[in-house]
Formats: sequence, C-alpha cells, structure tokens
Amino acid sequence: MRSFRDLYYGRGGEEFETNESFQMISSTWAILGIKSLKPYGFIRTLHVAFGYIGLVMCPVVFVVGFIQVTKQTSSMTVILTALQVSLNSLGLPVKAFVRVIYLDRLRSVEPIFKGLDERYQNPQGRFAIRDNVIQSAHLFVTLLALYLAHCTVSLPTSLYMHTQPLNIWLPLVDWIPHPTIQFWSHFVIEVVYVYFLLMAQCMNDIYPAVYIKAIRTHISLLVDRVSRLGENPELTDEDNYHELIDCVRSHQELLQISSAVGSVVSITLFIQFLVAATVLCVCMLNLFLFADASHRAQTIVYYLCVLMQTSLPCFYASMLEMDCAKLPDAIFHCNWWKMNKRSRSVLIYFLHRAQKEISFVALKFFQINVGTFLSIAKFSFSLYTFMNQMGLGQNIKNQLE
Repeated sequence: MRSFRDLYYGRGGEEFETNESFQMISSTWAILGIKSLKPYGFIRTLHVAFGYIGLVMCPVVFVVGFIQVTKQTSSMTVILTALQVSLNSLGLPVKAFVRVIYLDRLRSVEPIFKGLDERYQNPQGRFAIRDNVIQSAHLFVTLLALYLAHCTVSLPTSLYMHTQPLNIWLPLVDWIPHPTIQFWSHFVIEVVYVYFLLMAQCMNDIYPAVYIKAIRTHISLLVDRVSRLGENPELTDEDNYHELIDCVRSHQELLQISSAVGSVVSITLFIQFLVAATVLCVCMLNLFLFADASHRAQTIVYYLCVLMQTSLPCFYASMLEMDCAKLPDAIFHCNWWKMNKRSRSVLIYFLHRAQKEISFVALKFFQINVGTFLSIAKFSFSLYTFMNQMGLGQNIKNQLE
C-alpha cells in the first residue's frame, strides 16, 4: 500500500492504480472506527463501537443542544448558528449507515477498475490514471481542510467569549458541579467530537466525487482508444476486431461500475439535497440579518462547506455526462471504412449502446448535475428572499432589540 504522502505527490516506483484514489477515504473510515479492520479483536471492536455510538448520538446531542440554547439565550445569531448545524447533523448518521450497508457494492467495482487499468499500459494511459490518483488526493486534503476550518474558526471566538463552540448537549459532563472543570471538560470533549463528525461528514460527501472522477478518467481513456481504431496499419482485420470487442467490453464494465456506484450515491445525495436547501436558507438569514463580525466569518465558512457537500458530486456528474457524449462521436469518426464487414456491424451496435450516457439520479427524483445544484441554491435564496420581504427576520430582530 502506497503512503498518503506518495499518493499526494505522485511518488513511487510502482505504477498507479485507480483503486488507490479510494485508499484515503477507506483509511479515514478505519481511523474513525466506522469501518472495522481485520483481524478482529477486543480493542478494534471497542473502537468500532465508539465510532457507531458517536454517529447515532450526533442528531440527539445537536438537537437537544439547540433546544437548550433557545432557552438560555435571546441572541438570534447564536440560535441560528446552532440551528444550521443541527439541521445538517440530521442527515449525517443516515448517510454514513447507507454507505456502510452498501459498502460491498462499492468494493465490487475495485476488481473491475483493476481490469480496466491493465488495458492501458501505454504512457498516456498510465499518466491519466496517475493524474487521477493525485488529483483525488489533492481533493481529499482540500475538502477535509475546509471542513475542519469551520470548527477551527469558531475556537478563538468561543475561548474569548467563554462559550462552547457549537453548544452541543453532553449530559454527563454538563452535570459536573464545578463551573471551571465543567466548562473545560465540555470544551475539550466537544471539540474532539465535532472534529470526528466533520471528518465523517467529509468522507460521506467526498466519496461520490472521487468515484465519479475515476469513471470519468476511464471514459476519457476509452474515447481516446476508440478514436484510434483502425489507424494502425500493422494490425490485421482480426486484430482490429478483437480491439473493438475489447472496447465494447470496457464500456459495458463502466456501465456496470456506474450502476453499482449510482445505487449508493443516489441515496446519500438525495438526503443531502433535502437538507441543503433549508441549511443554506438559515445561513443566509443569519449572515445578512443577525450575525456579528465574528459569527459572520464562521457562517461564511459553514455556508461554503454546505455548498461543497452537493457541488462537487454534481460538478463531476455533469462533466461525466459531457465525456460520455464524446464517445458516439469518437465511434463515428474512427477509421471504420478500413475495417471489415464484421467489425463495422459491431461498430453499429457499439454506436447504438454509446448513445446512452452515464448519469446519476437521486432516488429517481433529482438528476445529479450542476443544474440541480443551482436549483437547490436558487430555492434557498428564493426562500430567504420571501422571508425577508415578509419582514419575518426584521420583525424578530426588532423584538429582540
């Protein structure tokens, strides 16, 4: 197994494989205790138990914490900050459990990717696979840093104001009678727990983009391979026929991968689409009407994280649709006139099959692409505009003042 640093910088003597782009996500899930490691033992079982307990308790501690905040303070900035986090926490355990339940489907594509990698031994193909792994590592680091920045930005403000970052509910800690011990115990445990949840949330949101990106890489390689059919004068008609059959087989395997990945991605993104519009609306309401300078920075970072949760998979899904549209053109413009009748018959079949683009649908309700992402963002802005024009936010602000 290649180290993370080698994956990030593209180092190592061995050739890169597409499955290495999933290695960082799988390792992080193992660190969080959501994915068990072999051999099983008491310590690892306890580690997994704590991981699942942390996920199950996530909505409870945030919702109860939000209720406590509304009773203890009249600041709408603090209330809305707690509300936007609580709403997003509702989907976290569901998405995590869906991914764990359907983990075998994601693992089933790894042998197929391995077989596809073996078809590209030329320098151009190996470079494209290596580039995909490196870009996936960069995407992993960037997204994880952005997610963790949300909690990190709130720490100085919380320490300065002597408050908890997200005001979650920790029953055993909150019952400590000594105020100083209770505050610092709650602060440390909350920060550690929130970092755990942010890492789990990041893994839930990044895996669709990484898998779709891997499919894009192989679609692009297939398009380039198909466009060169019949150009090599050293190949016989039989060689060209076998090369064409192998291209058809590669396309069928990519469709199989897309079906397996799409069955998992569609559920998790459907949940995220439902949560995102409401959370974005609360963020904008807090940002433009109630938040002060310190909470405004925290809200902006959180707003970007919520956008990132849906924008990345939607972007890569749209790019995949565009890449798939190039395949029929590559088939039509290859040197088919230099092939025999049997190869041309297969080309017609292949052209017909290639008309169906690879796309993903969130539980048959929402098409996963940039258009849906923009619709979600537009809906949240429209909802905020409606509330603002009705004067709901300003009325609340005047009553508090």
